[in-house]
Amino acid sequence: MIENKRVLFVCSGNFYRSRLAEILFNEAAEKAGAVWRAESRGLLKTGELKGMSEHSVNYLKDHDLGHLVREPRNPMVLDVEDITAFDLIIGLCREEHEPIINQKYLSLARAMMKAGRIRYWQIYDIPAPPRVIVRLLGGGHKGPSQPPSSGTEHIAFAVKDLLEELKSGFTPGNPRP
Repeated sequence: MIENKRVLFVCSGNFYRSRLAEILFNEAAEKAGAVWRAESRGLLKTGELKGMSEHSVNYLKDHDLGHLVREPRNPMVLDVEDITAFDLIIGLCREEHEPIINQKYLSLARAMMKAGRIRYWQIYDIPAPPRVIVRLLGGGHKGPSQPPSSGTEHIAFAVKDLLEELKSGFTPGNPRP
C-alpha cells in the first residue's frame, strides 16, 4: 500500500484561502488517483472565526462541490509539528505569510525552504472592511487584496497546476521535475 504524501496550505486565518485550497486539492487528487492529500492551517489565532468563509462555501456551491462543506470545521493554527510533518507547505501569499513563518519558525523555516519543502503563491486576501468599520470593530488587513471571485478562481487554478506538478514526481530539494 502506497503511503500518501502530504501538502499543507497556509494562510492568515485558515478561514478562506487555505481552506478552499485544501478542499479543492483533495477533491481533484482523489479523482486523479494522486497519492497526495492536503490539510490547511492559519498563522494567526482567529477565535472569532467559526466554520469557513462564505466566499469559499459559495465558490464550492457554484461549482457543484457544496457537498464537501456541509459542516466545515473551525480554523486551525499552524504549530511547529506541522512544519516538519508535511512533505510540502504552500503559503498562499508570499508577501503576507513568509515574514510571519520566518519570524515564528526561524531556522526551521529556512531549512525547509532550502530543502524545497516550503513555497509561496501570491494570492491576496479579500478586501478589508472600510477603515471606519475596522476602527470601530477591529480586524481587517493592511496589505493588497483581490475580490473574492478573483481570489477563488486564482486558488482553483493554482491548485490544479500544483496537482499536475505533484503527479509528475515532486521530491523535496527538486521541486520542479
